[in-house]
Amino acid sequence: MGKHMRGTTNTAKVHEDSHLMGIPTEEISWSNLEIHPGEAAARGTQIKSVLGIKDNTPITGEQLKYMKDNFVRLTNVDNNMQAFLDSITDFDSAADWLSRNAYSKGGALNLLDYDFLKPPHGGYGL
Repeated sequence: MGKHMRGTTNTAKVHEDSHLMGIPTEEISWSNLEIHPGEAAARGTQIKSVLGIKDNTPITGEQLKYMKDNFVRLTNVDNNMQAFLDSITDFDSAADWLSRNAYSKGGALNLLDYDFLKPPHGGYGL
């Protein structure tokens, strides 16, 4: 898996869990997409998960560039992640923003694991 790929590849669940944790208020200036900060943070959480970051260790610009080139191949998941990564215009600024606003798997509750939050009759979504 190499130095960049140490974490889980269950990135879709990690992404959705992070939406339950709150919405950052910091402005995004490092992407040419018009993206909601909560969505950017969720995508950052996916990236942290794939990188194996379970604490407040920051994402680096180098790691983010690696994810741009390899995320889909490594995870077999592309929930528009490639478009997100391709939109980054400043990898160091993006890495800094994502490090401050994305959740780490070890630092955030996995809320969907709690029975009282599961919808009746199973399933999630609309």
